[in-house]
Amino acid sequence: MDGSPHPAIPPLSLGLEPADREVVKRETGVDATDPSVEEIKREARVVGLRGVSTPSLESIERRRLQLWALTVFILLAVSIGVALVSTWRPGTKSIVTPTALRIGVVLLAIGFGVYAIEKELHLHRLARLLTDQRVLTTALTNRLHEMSLLLEAGKAMNSVLELPAVLETILRSAMDLLSGESGSIMLLETSDDLVAVLARGNDIAVGMRVRVGSGIAGRVAATREALLIEGQADPLQFPGLTPREQQVVSALSIPLVSRDKLFGVLNVNAGPDRRYTVYDLQAASLFAEQAAGAIANARLYETERMHALRAELGKEFGALHAEAASDL
Repeated sequence: MDGSPHPAIPPLSLGLEPADREVVKRETGVDATDPSVEEIKREARVVGLRGVSTPSLESIERRRLQLWALTVFILLAVSIGVALVSTWRPGTKSIVTPTALRIGVVLLAIGFGVYAIEKELHLHRLARLLTDQRVLTTALTNRLHEMSLLLEAGKAMNSVLELPAVLETILRSAMDLLSGESGSIMLLETSDDLVAVLARGNDIAVGMRVRVGSGIAGRVAATREALLIEGQADPLQFPGLTPREQQVVSALSIPLVSRDKLFGVLNVNAGPDRRYTVYDLQAASLFAEQAAGAIANARLYETERMHALRAELGKEFGALHAEAASDL
């Protein structure tokens, strides 16, 4: 892994769009064109799987084994037939000559060979259709799982209004969604500084400050583009990168932006046996939009609460002042 960043891509949708199909093809090597059920059934009938209601890769392999077993049997029979014809000495009045029999046997072998090749081509096509269908089913299942987690995370974030509780919910939900081993939330303290206000799995990161434009998180804050880091990050690509005490081989860094306002950066690091992909980047980007909205609501709630508290204190001070004035 070269440690090069991958730029953000549009948030995921529930279905597989053409761009998503290209990602599936790039990640798995399979052309994720949705195969129709009728096409699969038609190919199954052609290869002789009429009694199978739902063809599977296992049934294809069984049919392929049967086909090649029959091919070997036919070849053995043809060989024996040719040998017998070669030793046969017909009478003078025989209509069929050994040469004609040999030609007939060879033509029979060629015909069956063409038949076997044609069935093998259809078996290969059917296997590819079923593989494509499995890839699409798996991709849609993963999408549904991600959407479910995102909805649950959105409900959890919107159920609290105090900023510390919101941040804790965001980081916990992000790590659950992405199966992260460690992570942190950095908030924009000034227009030029990010500060880590919360961390999990790496507590010493709390309080760390990063200049906007410096290092990975600083670059994400400056460009407002999510990054997928694979391998050890290159200091030449990220000037000002601080060395990590914990080595990370796969990580995501996502800006927290709501209504074109930057609130900070969310960082999630994978474990040693996990590698993030562009699908994870999509899910994290969509999650970060909800998280930034929750942070904006929490700050608005704090601002309104402070205004209400000041108004209440102002009323109490006015009442005390009026009471003191009446006593005079």
